[in-house]
This record gives sequence, structure tokens and C-alpha cells, in this order.
Amino acid sequence: METVIQRPLCKVFSVFIFCASLLISGCTTPYIPPVVQEPGQNTASNFGGIMSFAKQEDLRVVWVHGMCTHDESWADNRHALLQQAIAIGSSRRNTVYGPERAARVTFNHSVNAHSLELRFLVWSPLAAEAKTAIGLDHNDDLKRASLNKTLKEGLIDDCFSDAVIYTGTAGNPTRSWIRSEVCDALGGDISAAGRCVVDDRKPRRKTVLVAESLGSKILSDAIVSIWQATPASEQSRIAERLGDVQMVFLLANQIPLLNAATYSPGTARIAANKSADRASGSLLDVFASARARTNKAFIAEPTGPIRFVAFTDPNDLLSYRLFPKAYLPEDMKITNVIVSNDQTSLGLLERPDTAHCGYGWNPAVIATVSQGYDGKRLGSVLVNVPHSCGLGG
Repeated sequence: METVIQRPLCKVFSVFIFCASLLISGCTTPYIPPVVQEPGQNTASNFGGIMSFAKQEDLRVVWVHGMCTHDESWADNRHALLQQAIAIGSSRRNTVYGPERAARVTFNHSVNAHSLELRFLVWSPLAAEAKTAIGLDHNDDLKRASLNKTLKEGLIDDCFSDAVIYTGTAGNPTRSWIRSEVCDALGGDISAAGRCVVDDRKPRRKTVLVAESLGSKILSDAIVSIWQATPASEQSRIAERLGDVQMVFLLANQIPLLNAATYSPGTARIAANKSADRASGSLLDVFASARARTNKAFIAEPTGPIRFVAFTDPNDLLSYRLFPKAYLPEDMKITNVIVSNDQTSLGLLERPDTAHCGYGWNPAVIATVSQGYDGKRLGSVLVNVPHSCGLGG
């Protein structure tokens, strides 16, 4: 009976291989060059990148990774990527370890006599212990197809588990550490009461935020938490530091997906005619409220107002465009950059792993983060970094 069953399966597999070979011969990349849009429009105005700001005054960049296990090599990889993209030369490297060896890896450069500080936040170790029990299911002699086993251990156990861990109580250590790191980047310290207290002795500097995948939600939550925990009497000081944030780049933006875990119809929108001292839970709401508290526009960037830029490959199953669902002040902009991270075969399939992980080596994405957008076309920077992805092992 086993042989009878196997024969038709082998025929099906042969047909699959034949079809796969046809797919390979019909590959396209529909979003090379990328499409740049603002919500409700087919075009977008220009905006700056890391070097646009670094050439003019001191700049701090805070970069947060996404799901799947990461270590300090990720920080070195991203730093090497920026070095190639903007030719910033040598640097000083410093690592500050947090609980469970979560790491802030910092590289300091000099650009036009200004300080360029690149901070990479490696939060992955904080989720490692919670993943331990998941892998116990594989310590047995069950017969598993090799591809399915690899996908389960890599995609589910190591990667998707990060989102599950983060949204539950096991994510509290990550939330706490990232909140303290964001507070430090804003020039503050976490008090005994858990609030971010600005230290006026720490100099202000322009700031660019970059987040990948799940990191977009983690970074967003940290900023929202800092704002909501700050008493109204002290919000103006936090608002000033938030005003130093010039750009927020989101690579594989997951905020819409993960915000669904805490969605509440009653707080989905801040009415345009309502003054809010507290944000309703959206990152955009926080910046809107911070602006209202300072009664002035954010620090101007070289080419326009503060902007959120979300990079999305339409074939990336875990990425979303960013749309304003709360009151959006006039001096805040949203730009969606639609890219292709890999080839699409006959319009049927793009590899899900590279579709999600490819932002880190997409020449247009790296050029945009490092150099900005001139309002006409995106740049392209070929970077020699490992094309590796935690998805699938």
C-alpha cells in the first residue's frame, strides 16, 4: 500500500519541479524603481536622510531590530551598511549591556566637524528564555519532513514567537529596557517611579529613528509609554526632546498589525477639534500631542517637516503601509515607499523570507535612509552585506 501511495506523490512532485522551473523563467520586480507616495496621493515631497542632518549639526540615530534571534553581529552589519552607503569612515565602537546582555552598540563618527552617533539596540536576548520551552517539542524521534522542520524551528519557534512573547507579560523586560534606552536617547533617565525625567544637563541633538519589522511596534510602544507616564506638568520638557526627532524610518512596518492586539474603537481617532494632553495610543498621536504642548513646530529639517517613512514590499506578508488614523498636524508627514525586495515569479510568488528581510540589503531602501529623497527619484546604493534572514532557519 505504501508503494501505491508514493507513486502518485512522486508524480505530483515531478510536476511541481517542472512548474517551478517555469516560474523561474518568468521573474519580474514590479517596484524597481520603487514608488514613493503620501496617503491619498500618487507622489511625495522631498525629505532628508541621515547625512542630510549629520552634515549640519550633531545627530543621533537610534536603530531597533525586528523579530528572530539577533546578536551584536546585527549591529555590526547595519553599521557596515551605513559606512558603505554614506562613506563615514572609521569610528569608535562601544557596547553597554543591559539585563540578559541586551546591548546598546554605539558607533561614533565625525562628519563636517559634527558628531554622528549611531546607536543599535539589540533586545533579542531578553526574549531568549521564553523561547526555551518551545523547542522542547523537537527533542523527540517524531518523523518530520526536513523543510517543515526547518520552517517550524526557524519561522515559528524563533521568529513569530517574538511577536507572541512581546505582546504578553513575557514581553515586559523588553518593553522596560527599550523604554529606558529611548529615554536615554532623548536625554533623560528613568526615575524610581518609572517615568522618563529629562536631564537638562544633557545636550539636545537632532535624532533619527529607524526600526525594522517588530521593532517598529516596540519603538512605537516605548515612545507612547514615555509620553503617557509623564505628568502633564512635565510634558513640555519631554515634548521638547520629542521635537528633536526629525525622521522615523520604518522598514517592514508592522504597527497596523500589532496594534490590533490592543485595538479599541473608542480610541481609534483623536478628533481634529479636540485638544489632547494625552495620546490615545498611537505614535502619531504622541507627536501631535507633543507639538500641542510646545505650541511651536518641530525643529526644521533641511528639506521639510518631520516625517514618517514606511518601506513596504507588497509581497511581504508581515509589512503594511502607514496611514494616519488620528489627528495629523500640518507639520507632520507620512510617506510610503513601495519596493520589491526580490523577484516575483509569473505574478504568483515572491520568496516570503527575502520579501520580509530584504529591506536590509535593498539598494533603494539603504539609499533613502542614508541620503533621503529629492522629490523626483530615490537613490540606489549597492552594499556588500550578508543577505541573511532568520526566517526559515
